[in-house]
Amino acid sequence: MLKFEATKTSPYVNISIEDCIFEITGLSYANNTDIFFKRIIDYIDSEFSNLDCHLNCKFYLTVFNSVTYKYILNMMAKFMMLNKNGKNITVTWYYEKDDEDNLENAEDISRLFNIPFNFKEKNDTKDV
Repeated sequence: MLKFEATKTSPYVNISIEDCIFEITGLSYANNTDIFFKRIIDYIDSEFSNLDCHLNCKFYLTVFNSVTYKYILNMMAKFMMLNKNGKNITVTWYYEKDDEDNLENAEDISRLFNIPFNFKEKNDTKDV
């Protein structure tokens, strides 16, 4: 299990292959973004080969920087490879109703990778 509470500049993270949970929610523009996301990438590399359930990876990033974007692409590449190796991973990307840039970013990401991708407008705090 990997869990981080949100800060003013980094997102809430809750990832557990045992409980089939993957959530990254909030803002992501901290100065230590590399260090922060490297822990997530390392966890995916070390644990996701043991995944034995359908995992819906939920992303709700209201603001994120280019380093975060790079790590999101890295995660998607790993998810695509895991799916090719028999795992069952989907992505749900949440966005605010008026945040067209965020939705466009997600659509661009979905076109780059062969992963089942869902887009959901965020309606209330219970959505993610």
